[in-house]
Order: sequence, then structure tokens, then C-alpha cells
Amino acid sequence: MEYIKVLLPSIGVALIFWYVIRAVVRSDSIERREMDRYYAEIADAKAAGKPIPRPASAAADRDGAGGQGDETRSD
Repeated sequence: MEYIKVLLPSIGVALIFWYVIRAVVRSDSIERREMDRYYAEIADAKAAGKPIPRPASAAADRDGAGGQGDETRSD
């Protein structure tokens, strides 16, 4: 029983660490998938001669509240 009392805090911290890292990796993969989808839409719009679609955060970018865009990304 003493071993469980000693190991329980380490196991708890390990589980919290695993959960946080899992959330970071999942959010990164979701962001990459959405960015690829957005750049595919841009490529399709350019090929069809349509105006380039603006992202959902475009209003924040116009107000100066948004951060640096990813327009310089090379595919």
C-alpha cells in the first residue's frame, strides 16, 4: 500500500502531462488541416479566376487585432 501512495502523485502528473501534450498535438493537426484546406481554396479560386476567399478572422486582421498572416508560406 505504501508503494501506491508514493507512486500516485507521479502517475497523476504523468496523466496530466499526457493530456496536455495530446491536446497540443491534436490542435496542431487540426490547424494544419484547416490551413491546407484554405490554401486549396485559394488555389482553386485563382485557377477559376474568382476572388480569393478571406478567412473567418479577416475582420480582426482589418482592425489590426490579428497577428502576422501566413501569406508567405511556400507550398
